[in-house]
Amino acid sequence: MERKIRQTYRPRGHRWLVNVDQHKVVEFQPEEPTADGQWVTLRTFHWRPPDCPIPETRRRMARHKAIEAWETMVSTGWRRCSPPVR
Repeated sequence: MERKIRQTYRPRGHRWLVNVDQHKVVEFQPEEPTADGQWVTLRTFHWRPPDCPIPETRRRMARHKAIEAWETMVSTGWRRCSPPVR
């Protein structure tokens, strides 16, 4: 029987996802909690190895929205990865 490991977003530390077909990597970086709540910064990079990643977008969103984005991306083929070499 095949075991399927669910990749979930963890708020501690940086997490990265890659989509090889789209040549993109996304960084999920949690911020310090504020009076407004918990926030996560998402940075998208264009990446075609062995070149350095090229920044494309930067977005700040509520933690629960970042978790939804992570789960949606994983379910559509994005894979967890290590940070790309810069």
